[in-house]
Amino acid sequence: MSDHFHSLNCISFGVPFQLTADSESMLTSMLACAPGGTQVCPFSIPGARKFSLLTQEGTVNVAAGDKTPVEHAELKSALQQLARDLMVHVANYAPERVFMHAGVVGWRGRALVFPGTSFAGKTTLVAELVRAGATYYSDEYAVLDEDGCVYPYPRDLQMRLAGGPEQTAVAVEHLGGSVGTGPVRVSLVVFTEYKASGDWQPEPVSPGNAVLEMLRHAIPVQRTPARVMATLAKMMESATAVRTERAEGREAARSLLAALTLERSSA
Repeated sequence: MSDHFHSLNCISFGVPFQLTADSESMLTSMLACAPGGTQVCPFSIPGARKFSLLTQEGTVNVAAGDKTPVEHAELKSALQQLARDLMVHVANYAPERVFMHAGVVGWRGRALVFPGTSFAGKTTLVAELVRAGATYYSDEYAVLDEDGCVYPYPRDLQMRLAGGPEQTAVAVEHLGGSVGTGPVRVSLVVFTEYKASGDWQPEPVSPGNAVLEMLRHAIPVQRTPARVMATLAKMMESATAVRTERAEGREAARSLLAALTLERSSA
């Protein structure tokens, strides 16, 4: 392990952090893993958490703050962990945004949000919606302000091939789509789960129950539960919510956009 370290001071969504590595090339790779909107600062920021990737005897050690470092045999897996650690840190401490695990697209000036965990099929559904003409906002995070508006988090779509765990980054332009450029009101929240024989039969969900369901997917809920609940409640002032199973993604995308068009025309 080198005794000479390289560092960058960064900030993302108002959350400061420091990246440290034992080589310039490693530091460049770390910065590429940082959350969207990350900026490099020319000065240190008080209270910034330190994230480090250090090589030692053929392994890569990933450390976040005062947590015990985790050893990886391959750089790829170390960088994947770093990306997760950085995202969770920013999502937990962003002072003016609430991050929720959800796919998000825009349609005729309003947003469709479908909360869900990893492997719930969010990216597949977002991809089909974009192919059908929706505007891409995110395949993983709904980024909300205190008024309940949702902002773009336009990373490349992380698509799993043949249902396996490995992901491939796919640019939205490759799907013939475009990225949202600003915040929009949410019109429809859909709690949906893929089932091979699932039927598209949406049932209404009350605003209160929708908020309770979304709390399960909101990243900072344990730190700031009152703020998160207030943000989600504000979002539901302009939105309706439904629950349904779904089968094939293309058919579900058409049904979703038809539902969003109906919500928009009746608003």
